[in-house]
Amino acid sequence: MISIIIPIYNRAHLIEETLQSITAQTNTNWECIIVDDGSTDNTVKVTKSLIKTDDRYQLFIRPSNLKKGPSSCRNYAITKIKGDYIQFFDSDDVMHPEHLQQKREAIKDNDFVICQLQDFKGDFDDSLFNTVKQSKIKQTSNLFEDFASGIFPMMMVAPLWKATSLKPYLPIKEDLHILEDHELYARVLFKNKTCAIINKPLIFYRIGASSSTNSFYKNVDYGLASYFEAKKTVLRLSSSDNIKLAILKMTLGFFRKSIAERNFKAAQDCLDFIKTEKLPYNTTLKQKMSRIRFFYTIFKVLKKGDTKFKPLFKL
Repeated sequence: MISIIIPIYNRAHLIEETLQSITAQTNTNWECIIVDDGSTDNTVKVTKSLIKTDDRYQLFIRPSNLKKGPSSCRNYAITKIKGDYIQFFDSDDVMHPEHLQQKREAIKDNDFVICQLQDFKGDFDDSLFNTVKQSKIKQTSNLFEDFASGIFPMMMVAPLWKATSLKPYLPIKEDLHILEDHELYARVLFKNKTCAIINKPLIFYRIGASSSTNSFYKNVDYGLASYFEAKKTVLRLSSSDNIKLAILKMTLGFFRKSIAERNFKAAQDCLDFIKTEKLPYNTTLKQKMSRIRFFYTIFKVLKKGDTKFKPLFKL
């Protein structure tokens, strides 16, 4: 049996599409554990109405003594599951009708199987089931290295896991606003896991809805500390040149975003993280970072000229 885990919060207007796509699965051997995170709208009422005739669904309210947030809800759901496989899912996503069936058939002796994800806006259109926009996911000889450096991207909902392969690395960290999936999957993949790949979009995720990740990209302060913690986990596992360079480039991206927001504390935090974690691993990178710090000092004094300074803040 496959255990589907869904945290929900203020999704009264979206949850129906999600649950309908689960009910329509060609593989019927599943349970769906839904945990409400303290919704203030009609989410709980709407959800109860949608699942009342199908006992494969279970709805729980996050106990008040547990930390608020999707990670806490997912961890609580894990204590309720009975399945041999675990599929995380979001409350505004949609499954292809054959999503579970194709993954169950493909996983075989592997630890997990992933599929392509396809984004959409607004109401879901079934014609998207036949749409492929992204490049094929390529098999890799080093899952951890390629995941940690961004070559093999994997969002929280992408994999179907064998429960025995995932459970040793749980719980999910509950103090991270963002990248809790990245932190978890880094720890899992470091232990030589095997993966099957389905190069077909079987999960459709809605963009534009409120989320922790969207909050971070709109306001760098929101999740910067969580970003640092997630990346520290990766660097504790491996500090290869490829991983250091990937994290260095990403951190400089947030550094430039902080400057655009005139958030000089966040910008300095990025520079401090780069220095503390020793991300510039050779003389060339060290020289480039010295140049970036020099021009940043000038920019802080002038507090203008973003267009002119922006190229100077890149490697």
